[in-house]
Amino acid sequence: MEKEVVFYASYCNQKYFFNNDFEGLPTEIKKDLQVACISLAEKIRGAFSIGFYESGDVYIEAKEEIDLSYDEIGAELEIKKLQTEEKEMFEALTLWYRIFKGEDSEELKAQLLESRE
Repeated sequence: MEKEVVFYASYCNQKYFFNNDFEGLPTEIKKDLQVACISLAEKIRGAFSIGFYESGDVYIEAKEEIDLSYDEIGAELEIKKLQTEEKEMFEALTLWYRIFKGEDSEELKAQLLESRE
Protein backbone atom coordinates (compact mmCIF):
# COMPACT_ATOMS: atom_id res chain seq x y z
CA MET A 1 0.00 0.00 0.00
CA GLU A 2 1.37 3.40 -0.98
CA LYS A 3 2.19 5.94 1.73
CA GLU A 4 2.50 9.72 1.67
CA VAL A 5 4.63 11.33 4.36
CA VAL A 6 3.23 14.49 5.97
CA PHE A 7 5.94 15.05 8.61
CA TYR A 8 9.28 13.34 9.13
CA ALA A 9 11.85 14.08 11.83
CA SER A 10 15.36 12.70 12.23
CA TYR A 11 17.17 12.66 15.56
CA CYS A 12 20.58 11.92 13.99
CA ASN A 13 20.33 14.68 11.37
CA GLN A 14 18.50 17.10 13.69
CA LYS A 15 16.15 17.98 10.83
CA TYR A 16 12.50 17.65 9.99
CA PHE A 17 10.53 17.64 6.75
CA PHE A 18 7.01 18.83 5.98
CA ASN A 19 5.41 17.74 2.71
CA ASN A 20 4.03 20.88 1.05
CA ASP A 21 1.33 18.78 -0.64
CA PHE A 22 -0.42 19.03 2.74
CA GLU A 23 -0.22 22.80 3.08
CA GLY A 24 -4.02 22.86 3.30
CA LEU A 25 -4.01 21.20 6.72
CA PRO A 26 -5.21 23.50 9.48
CA THR A 27 -2.32 25.42 11.06
CA GLU A 28 -2.89 24.04 14.56
CA ILE A 29 -2.87 20.46 13.25
CA LYS A 30 0.39 21.11 11.40
CA LYS A 31 1.94 22.52 14.57
CA ASP A 32 0.75 19.54 16.64
CA LEU A 33 2.12 17.07 14.09
CA GLN A 34 5.44 18.89 13.92
CA VAL A 35 5.83 18.89 17.70
CA ALA A 36 4.85 15.22 17.92
CA CYS A 37 7.33 14.15 15.23
CA ILE A 38 10.24 16.13 16.57
CA SER A 39 9.71 15.26 20.23
CA LEU A 40 9.19 11.57 19.52
CA ALA A 41 12.26 11.38 17.26
CA GLU A 42 14.24 12.81 20.18
CA LYS A 43 12.67 10.43 22.72
CA ILE A 44 13.35 7.30 20.67
CA ARG A 45 16.66 8.59 19.27
CA GLY A 46 15.63 7.64 15.74
CA ALA A 47 13.47 8.74 12.83
CA PHE A 48 9.76 9.35 13.18
CA SER A 49 7.12 9.99 10.53
CA ILE A 50 3.40 10.57 10.25
CA GLY A 51 1.52 10.33 7.00
CA PHE A 52 -1.34 8.76 5.08
CA TYR A 53 -1.92 5.48 3.32
CA GLU A 54 -3.65 5.99 -0.02
CA SER A 55 -6.85 4.80 1.67
CA GLY A 56 -6.74 7.92 3.86
CA ASP A 57 -5.82 6.11 7.06
CA VAL A 58 -3.09 7.72 9.13
CA TYR A 59 0.15 5.85 9.71
CA ILE A 60 2.76 6.50 12.38
CA GLU A 61 6.19 5.02 11.96
CA ALA A 62 9.44 4.96 13.92
CA LYS A 63 12.75 3.76 12.48
CA GLU A 64 16.22 3.18 13.75
CA GLU A 65 18.90 5.46 12.40
CA ILE A 66 22.64 5.19 12.94
CA ASP A 67 22.41 5.82 16.68
CA LEU A 68 22.89 2.60 18.63
CA SER A 69 20.77 3.89 21.48
CA TYR A 70 17.52 3.54 19.47
CA ASP A 71 14.83 2.04 21.68
CA GLU A 72 12.57 -0.18 19.56
CA ILE A 73 10.29 -1.17 22.44
CA GLY A 74 10.10 2.42 23.65
CA ALA A 75 9.25 3.52 20.11
CA GLU A 76 6.28 1.16 19.95
CA LEU A 77 5.08 2.34 23.34
CA GLU A 78 5.40 6.00 22.31
CA ILE A 79 3.42 5.34 19.13
CA LYS A 80 0.61 3.63 21.07
CA LYS A 81 0.60 6.46 23.61
CA LEU A 82 0.37 9.07 20.84
CA GLN A 83 -2.43 7.16 19.10
CA THR A 84 -4.38 7.00 22.35
CA GLU A 85 -3.81 10.59 23.48
CA GLU A 86 -4.43 12.11 20.05
CA LYS A 87 -7.17 9.77 18.83
CA GLU A 88 -9.53 12.62 17.91
CA MET A 89 -6.80 14.43 15.96
CA PHE A 90 -6.00 11.30 13.95
CA GLU A 91 -9.69 10.72 13.22
CA ALA A 92 -9.95 14.34 12.05
CA LEU A 93 -6.85 13.88 9.87
CA THR A 94 -8.37 10.81 8.25
CA LEU A 95 -11.58 12.72 7.54
CA TRP A 96 -9.60 15.72 6.18
CA TYR A 97 -7.65 13.45 3.83
CA ARG A 98 -10.76 11.76 2.52
CA ILE A 99 -12.48 15.10 1.89
CA PHE A 100 -9.55 16.98 0.34
CA LYS A 101 -7.18 14.34 -1.06
CA GLY A 102 -9.03 11.05 -1.43
CA GLU A 103 -10.31 9.40 -4.59
CA ASP A 104 -13.92 10.21 -3.74
CA SER A 105 -13.20 13.71 -2.38
CA GLU A 106 -15.42 15.50 -4.89
CA GLU A 107 -18.34 13.24 -4.04
CA LEU A 108 -17.82 13.79 -0.30
CA LYS A 109 -17.62 17.57 -0.76
CA ALA A 110 -20.88 17.51 -2.72
CA GLN A 111 -22.58 15.47 0.02
CA LEU A 112 -21.37 17.89 2.67
CA LEU A 113 -22.67 20.88 0.73
CA GLU A 114 -26.04 19.18 0.22
CA SER A 115 -26.35 18.44 3.92
CA ARG A 116 -25.75 22.12 4.76
CA GLU A 117 -28.64 23.28 2.58
